[in-house]
Amino acid sequence: MTVPGPAPAQIAAAFDVALRLHRQGRWREALAGYERVLAVAPAHAAALHYSGLILHQAGHHEDAARRLQRSVRAEPQQPEVWSNLGLVYQALGLHGDAVAALTEATRRAPGDAGAWSNLAGGLLDAGRPEDADAAARRALAADARHAGGWFNLALACQACGRLAEAQDAARRAVDLAPAAMAPSGLKAQLEEATGQADAARATLEAALRAQPAAVPLRFQLAGVLERRGDLAAAAAALEAVRQAAPDDGAALSQLLVLRKRLADWHDLEALRAQFRAGVLRGLPLLSPFCLLSDPSSRAEQRRCAENWTVALAPPRPGPACALHAGPRLRIGYLSADFHAHATAFLAAGVFEGHDRAAFEVVAYSTGPDDGSALRARLRAGFDRFVDAAGWPATRLAAQIRADGIDLLVDLKGHTEGAATAVLAQRPAPIQAQWLGYPGTMGASYVDYLIGDPVVTPFADAADYTETLVQLPVCYQPNDRQRPVAAPETRAALGLPAAGVVFCSFHNPFKFNPEVIDSYSTILSRVPASVLWLLDRGGRDPAIVNLRRELARRGIAADRVVAARSRPNPEYLALYHHADLFLDTWPYGAHTTASDALWAGCPVLTWRGETFAGRVAASLLAAVGLPELVARNVDDYIDRAVALAGNDPERSRLRAYLAGPGRASPLFDTAATVRALEAAYRTMAEQCRSGRRQPFRVDAERAPAGSPPTL
Repeated sequence: MTVPGPAPAQIAAAFDVALRLHRQGRWREALAGYERVLAVAPAHAAALHYSGLILHQAGHHEDAARRLQRSVRAEPQQPEVWSNLGLVYQALGLHGDAVAALTEATRRAPGDAGAWSNLAGGLLDAGRPEDADAAARRALAADARHAGGWFNLALACQACGRLAEAQDAARRAVDLAPAAMAPSGLKAQLEEATGQADAARATLEAALRAQPAAVPLRFQLAGVLERRGDLAAAAAALEAVRQAAPDDGAALSQLLVLRKRLADWHDLEALRAQFRAGVLRGLPLLSPFCLLSDPSSRAEQRRCAENWTVALAPPRPGPACALHAGPRLRIGYLSADFHAHATAFLAAGVFEGHDRAAFEVVAYSTGPDDGSALRARLRAGFDRFVDAAGWPATRLAAQIRADGIDLLVDLKGHTEGAATAVLAQRPAPIQAQWLGYPGTMGASYVDYLIGDPVVTPFADAADYTETLVQLPVCYQPNDRQRPVAAPETRAALGLPAAGVVFCSFHNPFKFNPEVIDSYSTILSRVPASVLWLLDRGGRDPAIVNLRRELARRGIAADRVVAARSRPNPEYLALYHHADLFLDTWPYGAHTTASDALWAGCPVLTWRGETFAGRVAASLLAAVGLPELVARNVDDYIDRAVALAGNDPERSRLRAYLAGPGRASPLFDTAATVRALEAAYRTMAEQCRSGRRQPFRVDAERAPAGSPPTL
């Protein structure tokens, strides 16, 4: 005898109870209720749909997708279910499936503005901004007051480079949904991108008055304030974020960076400890770049980078690509710094010097055009210069893939403006990082890190996710065309007429209490000496704070002199009056150390434990002055004091740098280019063989003009 199942009325009643719990926000109880319905009615479309939504909201996207797939099979005519299935596919990164499901929703509900708006969002995620524009306009044709339609139209216009239209659409979205965070955030972002920083600040402050608990908007406001130069206000905004969200890794990172930029160390130890503890427990969005300037091990830096990359730029590979069979190896350089920036000052001669018979060289510029002479020189130095400022990652990755780039060289790493999301799509068969970031990226899609025997010894390979490549002398290039202006007088620069000048023209974030302790000891032991700093912004609060810190250690304020920031040739001329450049740690001088050596000023450093703390040691080895690399902090202090008291030795060092030093391998741009090209050939050979392994370039086996091995 067949036992009858529950009556349809009983099933309907059980479903109604679960749905009521769902609407009350009691998700766990609602899910249990839906499960009871499905136990007796496995094809109950609504229970499948709503239980799938709960699973999706709980982060169980694959389980949610299976539920929603069963729901549309049971009742395929429901457009809402197709839309939600598309949103779940988006969360899974299945962009083609998402667009297909969202398109089906619009087919079944052609007058539903929400369905068209969702499709626009899916098309944006799939890298199809023009199609997204059309879908958003269909949403607005159905309902001109649909805030989501205006928001997605703004995103589509932004992706297509039509910023004025994007701003107008974002404004309309905010007007229609003033309590929604995303439209206000986008409107402010667009205002700042078009040079309206004050308007961006006003937009965010207005949104925060309506939504004081909106942590993402407050974090965005901190960024706007920081870029406007109001670092103290930015720090205050970040403090508010951290009070509301103590485990916000991005806010902790940025607050720590701001403290260091301001030389405001009142809570530095607590922030450092919290940061390192967060790295240990895998807290996401802790900036790897921030960690480089704090005491940390290479292993900690790798772990931090891996956590960051997983959160912000997980692998999203596109179609597989292979080395092309042409006569030249195609090299793409990816950077936001193709303008008057430290990276460009160093590498301009490299880009110009590539052997065009063997290499085709393309720039992918994601940063601003500053109209400088260096920008013009860079544009002329490549075979092609792609100005990709404002492009979404999907568009740029598609362009690189279409260009048939064999080897994509990232010059940013985890620094501001990095296009890591482009690398994550694997647009080139070989991907490497060089020059811009002194550490591992922690990313499976970056194959090689280009260093040298000092900064990246093979013994440290376990602390890098990339395969290590060593250039034979120094990983850092230098451009022999950099002019040095005629120096001003000491009096004009505010320097005393006599006495030793210790210069330390670092970015303030590299200073810390340990470094200032050492500087104060050196100054105390060298009477009448002064410390010369660089004021990068005019009335730089960091200079005020550093003077205060030195005064607390017994150094009078008039012994700390600040030079204003100036164009590169005039800045280089400052070193004419500097007797000794003092390095910092754990993040030492990089470009600034090369600046000093090129301009004839000796640099004193000590070799740290990480890439970031070894660059000056590598530069000094390459220039032929390894004796200026101290063993430790105490040795560093003693050497600084000894050199201050030895005028003939300082004169010898300056004479060396003006003569043999300038002819040294450090400033041999052509040799650096040949070594890089040899490295690129070996990477291509390894790609062909399918076996990647560390290697050191033998420059003698890399004559200019030899063809690539493919």
